[in-house]
Amino acid sequence: MIPELKDLPYAERLEKLNLWTLEERRVRADLIEVYKVVHHLSAVPFEDLFEFENSSCTRGYSLKLRKKRCRLDLRLYFFSERVANLWTSLDEQPHP
Repeated sequence: MIPELKDLPYAERLEKLNLWTLEERRVRADLIEVYKVVHHLSAVPFEDLFEFENSSCTRGYSLKLRKKRCRLDLRLYFFSERVANLWTSLDEQPHP
């Protein structure tokens, strides 16, 4: 730890060091992992975790993920459920 920052609250230490919060880092890591799975850059097969939204009403993003219905609260916290809304809310970026 940096001695000068020892007595500062967490938020101020992050600001002074120009770092992201733990939650922001987790969201970023989740989105990177989804990108790898969607683009087949991961050992995990896409079909094991996700389905694309195949409705004709997919405004905005062409790679929208379908969110499965959950009967149990436990399922809401699975990786595939947790990241579906985050991924689908991204803006489509043009390919170079």
